[in-house]
Amino acid sequence: MVEELYAAFYDELLRYCVSVARQQAAAEDLVQETYLRALGHLDSLEDLSRSQRRAWLYKTARNLYIDRVRKASRETAVEQEQLEIHSFEEDFGQVAVGQLVDRLPESERALFALRYFEGYNATELGDLFDLPPSTVRARLASARKKMMDWYVEP
Repeated sequence: MVEELYAAFYDELLRYCVSVARQQAAAEDLVQETYLRALGHLDSLEDLSRSQRRAWLYKTARNLYIDRVRKASRETAVEQEQLEIHSFEEDFGQVAVGQLVDRLPESERALFALRYFEGYNATELGDLFDLPPSTVRARLASARKKMMDWYVEP
């Protein structure tokens, strides 16, 4: 079954993946992963017509690509946040940070301290303070901006 799918659709599926991923190696990985998924779904694929099997392959490849983009986006956001934290920590001594944190409004001060000194994430802080995680992230961003502005004041 998979051999038939491979022979019938490999080239066109690869072209599709190249057009989506814009990189040959990434496209080849997507196609390979698509066929690996097909191995795990042989029972359902056998019940489908040729055109339905083709559609299944394309949909699976598309979903795998979307998953990769989302994962890369999350990893980039986490890396950026960690980079900001590390550069922030390197630029300030512990005392200076404490003084800047003390200048924050109470709603931001508590979130900032728990996030950056205790290691809580936005979802956990949202649960603690009965706030949506997006609000927590916005308040943390506001606190960081204020602290950076205060730090560069003449």
